Amino acid sequence: MAVLLLLSFGAWAQAQRFEIRSAYIEPSEGVYQLNATLVFDLAEGARAAIREGSPLTLDLEIVLHRSRKYWLDENIATLGQQYELNFHALSERYLVRNLNSGEQNSYPTLDAALDSLRVISNLPILDESLVMPGSRHEISLRAHLDVRTMPDALRFIVFWANDWRQTSEWYTWSPQI
Repeated sequence: MAVLLLLSFGAWAQAQRFEIRSAYIEPSEGVYQLNATLVFDLAEGARAAIREGSPLTLDLEIVLHRSRKYWLDENIATLGQQYELNFHALSERYLVRNLNSGEQNSYPTLDAALDSLRVISNLPILDESLVMPGSRHEISLRAHLDVRTMPDALRFIVFWANDWRQTSEWYTWSPQI
């Protein structure tokens, strides 16, 4: 079975794509919250690896800048958010856990679990007190897979597969704050 998983990673690397389709923030109780939609596909090899117990970790990188006229842009915050997808064989359920908060949800199918990862809702990213009224702000968001959580044998194979290092392009926008 491990050989099947190792061979399937070549197909996994070729079929994956990551894209941030949309993102916006909105204020709620003194905090700006991020809402985003991600687009990514997993090849059958990746799906098989997850079903066999290999965790998949989705990392989000969020960078907030304030534009300044006569000086370099100011970095307000850099945030990292991680979600881990695991198959729990005993209950035959897929678990998605927010590694930052510990919140965990259970799904009956892999597709349902992946759909939950594709939609980021109400993620607090910025306290309103850090925002300067009248200033131009810029937010950048990027997603990628973290292969460090895979078993050592799989990580060794993935290390040599250059196509595996999947990362979305930066999605950058200037919200009206």
